[in-house]
Amino acid sequence: MAFKAVILDFGGTIADGGLEWDPYHEAIRIILTGKGYDVEMRELKRALKGALQELNKLRARGKERTFEEVYAMFLRRLGIPEDAELLGLLHDNFKMYYRTEYLHCVEDVLKELSSRYKVALLSNTMSDQPRELLQDSGLDRYFDLIVCSRDTGVRKPNPEIFRLVLSELEVEPGEAVHVGDSVEADMYGAQDSGLTGVWIRSPNQPPWNGYAVDSICELPRLLREIEAGETS
Repeated sequence: MAFKAVILDFGGTIADGGLEWDPYHEAIRIILTGKGYDVEMRELKRALKGALQELNKLRARGKERTFEEVYAMFLRRLGIPEDAELLGLLHDNFKMYYRTEYLHCVEDVLKELSSRYKVALLSNTMSDQPRELLQDSGLDRYFDLIVCSRDTGVRKPNPEIFRLVLSELEVEPGEAVHVGDSVEADMYGAQDSGLTGVWIRSPNQPPWNGYAVDSICELPRLLREIEAGETS
């Protein structure tokens, strides 16, 4: 077996991150106050929770919205007019408070993968933050393609987003590996789309009987073993 492309998830795969919700909520409130909107924290949290619940209903059908679409809904719930500048401030605020740290081996892994395969990023996210982080760090040079689900309106495990990436890379499903930490989104999505899945072992996930590693650091070795027929 010989692969031509490796598709990587972002969060939980090459980087870890998350929001500290209380400071994040307070920062949103400060932005709104600066724009002349005095909003109680209880109402702010309720409106944001409602907008995110609507997003999750859509995501359950394999669809996606952009950050701006979700936070426009948030503003409407507060009775605040949609405003491109305000939405931009809110998105910048999200990027500031969503802390992200790359795994220590990521650049070495990307360097080796890019010397042997076409490499793509495929991230389920309403934000373009993964693309910006890769550009800011210079790691984007190792990727032939970077796709965030906000770009397409669909998200993993929807086969449509896998087909889009494969088409852009000009490879067949059987020639590609998809690597990620979510069994449902990444592994089942890859499997249903004809790709080989490699799971980054993570807690609280459904069973997965396919290829798996504890960290992205182990991926190049596993791919060599698969291609040499040394594992199954």
